[in-house]
Amino acid sequence: KYFAELYRNKLSDYHQWRDDELTGGFYFNGANIGAYMSLDETCLSNGEVWTFLTNKNGHGGKGTLAAAIPGTKSDEIISILVGAMGKSLRRKVKEVTCDLSPSMMLIAAEVFYNAHVVNDRFHVQQVYNEAVDEIRVDIRRQLMAEDNARDKSEPPVTYSNGETMRQILARSKHALMMAQNKWTDIQRHRANILFKYYPILKTAYHLAMELRRIFNAKISPTKAMEKMNRWYEKVSALANSNFRSVIKTFKNHAPTILNYFRRRATNASAEAFNSKVKIFRSQMRGLRDRDFFIFRLVKLYA
Repeated sequence: KYFAELYRNKLSDYHQWRDDELTGGFYFNGANIGAYMSLDETCLSNGEVWTFLTNKNGHGGKGTLAAAIPGTKSDEIISILVGAMGKSLRRKVKEVTCDLSPSMMLIAAEVFYNAHVVNDRFHVQQVYNEAVDEIRVDIRRQLMAEDNARDKSEPPVTYSNGETMRQILARSKHALMMAQNKWTDIQRHRANILFKYYPILKTAYHLAMELRRIFNAKISPTKAMEKMNRWYEKVSALANSNFRSVIKTFKNHAPTILNYFRRRATNASAEAFNSKVKIFRSQMRGLRDRDFFIFRLVKLYA
């Protein structure tokens, strides 16, 4: 604690930096604006969320952090970034990756009007995977209700792997998110039983794998759109209420989802940076001085 205070108050230029660089309550470094940027939000502590703009070419080291702004309100962040950058610097950015957050997408589109906004493919896949898991959970809840009404003197039905259907459903969550070639023999046996009795899960699972194959394919945005349209029609044909969020996502974000196929860019660099922020926060044993924490991040990553 003594050395931390000594560094903060004497050895570092923290106080001068705070007066010069953090006067508006945010940090911005135009030198770290590049052609390929990422935008994401991170919770620093006690629900205090900051928006981080990072440069992919920084590779998580020096030159990565371009802006750190408190909050996620799109109009406020747009105003700050537009005020901090001239048009020539904003035009320099060719691509911005972000998740499916409407706020992040609006910020990217408004500030970097010359750039392609790309939705992270893993967030898109997660929306579909969550819908598949909701089907699994709904079936299990239905079985639980039936079990509660069942005559307890009769033993529950077990299948060829020695498990009840409730157990099979409970233990299949991760298998339904994995490719078949990564299943263990136990997972494969369990999935075969599940798919036999619940064809909707089998169809939904195969559509999840088809979506993954589309994203893995090295194809043009035009070709990807053809494949996505056919996939979308199959999902719509399921007519399952759990897929409403999936259908809505693809309807609203089709252009930004397809932009992934231009350079196959993801938001992984931003997610990795967020992880570093959380690890650093843990090493500092919490966030007692927010401004000093931002100062340390700047020294490491800006």
